[in-house]
Amino acid sequence: MKKTLLITLALGLAGAPSLVAGNIDVYITGSTAFRANVYTACQKLFTTGTGTPVYYGDANHGGADSGFSSKTAAWAMTGTPIIALTNIQGNTLTVHGLFTGSVQGMQTVEQQTKLTFPAAAGVNGGLCSSYVTNAPTIGFSDASSVSTPYPASGIYVEEQVAVQPFVMCKSTATTGPVTNINNVSWEQLEYGIPQGRIPLSAWTGKIGDTNTFVYIYERTSDSGTRRCETAQEYYQFGDTVGVYIYDYTNNFWYTPGNSLSSVFGSSPNGIVGAPGLNNANLGWGDGYVGGGDIANSLLNNNVANQAIAYLSIADSKGVTNSAGQNWAYVVPFDGFWPTAAGAGIHGNTGTNDYSPITLGYYPCWGVEVLVHPYDPSHPGNTVAGNTTLTYQQLGTQTLPGSFMGVFNYQTFISHGSLLAGSIENEIELSKTGSPGATAIRLSDMVDSRAQVGGTISPPFN
Repeated sequence: MKKTLLITLALGLAGAPSLVAGNIDVYITGSTAFRANVYTACQKLFTTGTGTPVYYGDANHGGADSGFSSKTAAWAMTGTPIIALTNIQGNTLTVHGLFTGSVQGMQTVEQQTKLTFPAAAGVNGGLCSSYVTNAPTIGFSDASSVSTPYPASGIYVEEQVAVQPFVMCKSTATTGPVTNINNVSWEQLEYGIPQGRIPLSAWTGKIGDTNTFVYIYERTSDSGTRRCETAQEYYQFGDTVGVYIYDYTNNFWYTPGNSLSSVFGSSPNGIVGAPGLNNANLGWGDGYVGGGDIANSLLNNNVANQAIAYLSIADSKGVTNSAGQNWAYVVPFDGFWPTAAGAGIHGNTGTNDYSPITLGYYPCWGVEVLVHPYDPSHPGNTVAGNTTLTYQQLGTQTLPGSFMGVFNYQTFISHGSLLAGSIENEIELSKTGSPGATAIRLSDMVDSRAQVGGTISPPFN
C-alpha cells in the first residue's frame, strides 16, 4: 500500500564514489506530530548521542524563543556520524530540522522548494546565530503521499516509518458543554468536519441543546493529522472542512476573515502559528499550523472554549489539568481508548500499551511515512536540491551504511535485529520509563489499512 524502494546492496554499491572528507548536510521537514521522534532519533546518529550539539531556530523561523526541547520545530545538530553510517565516515554530519506540516513537507521535497533552516552555529542548547536556505532532503508525513496532491513518483520514493497514534482531546474548560463529553463517535466527527462544530445535543439528546455548539479545532490543509482525520471519515483531500478560530485573548469563536497569522487566534486572522518562510504557511487555507498550536489553545480554561480536537498522542500529552497530569483531557473514540490503560491514560507517566491500536480496535492512527529522492542508476550524483550529499550517502532504508539505511532501518523489512541510530530503535527504547512511547513500531502491528483512514484488517506483516 506504500511505495518503498527495494534495492539490493550490490545495486546500491554499483558505481559508488570514493568518499571525500567534508561537510554533509541533511535537511528534514514535514510532520509536526512526529517531530519529537525525529529529534530523538537524530541525536543517536552522532557519536556524542544525547550530548550532540544542537542549535534552535527562533519563533520567526518556525521554532521558539525559549523552552527548547525535542518538540521545538526548528533546530540543527552537528558532529561525527556513528560508525554504522559507513557511507559517510570521515565527514562532519549536520542534520537540519524544520517541521512545517506533512503535506507541505512532501511538496517542498518533491518540488525542491527552498526553506530557511537553522544553521549549526550559535549557543549550544540555545538559539542559533545564523540560518541556511536549502531544499529539504526528507519530508515526513502522517499520511501516505498518495492520499494527497503530491504522490511520490520518479526519483522520489516513499518509505514507511512507524504508526502515529491520534486521540480525541477536549478543551480544559471546567464548565459548559465539554463537561458532558466522555466519548466522540464516528458519526459526530463525520457530521462535524464540514460544519466546523457539533451541536451539544449530539451528546445530550436534548432538543434545547441544538443551538449550543462544541467546536472542532482544525489544522491547515497541509496537515497530515488533518488528512488522517478526514480520511477516517471518508472525506477526500480538498473536501470541505469547516474552520473556526478561537480568540485566545478575547475568548470567543469566529470565522476567519483574512489569511494573516497570529500566535494565538486573533480575529479576524485565519492562521494560528508561525507564517513560515515567505509566508508559506499562509497558503494552505485557514486553521492551526501545528498540533502544538491547538494544544496551547485547548489549555485556555474559559467557559467560551468549548471544543474538541484530533491530536497526536504527543501533542495531547501536554493538555494537562490543574494537577499537571499528562493526557488529562483525552476521551475515547467510539467507546475505545488509545491505550490498554483506558481512562488510566489520564496522568500516566510510564509505558503506553498501544494494543487497542496494534490489535485493530482503535481506529485513530496513521502510518507515518517519509519521502526523499533516490536515483540508483547514478549513486555518485549529488542528491536533488542538496549539493553536499550523494545518492549513495543518502541511500534508502534497505541500503546498509547509508543515512536512510540507518535512520529508517526496519526489522519489519529486514527481519533482523534492532539497529542503534534508527527511529525504530528509539521507539523501542521509549516504551519504558516516562513519558512512554508516542509512536508504534511497524513490526508491532498486527493489523493494517490498505489506505489512509480505511478499513482496518489483518495482517500487517
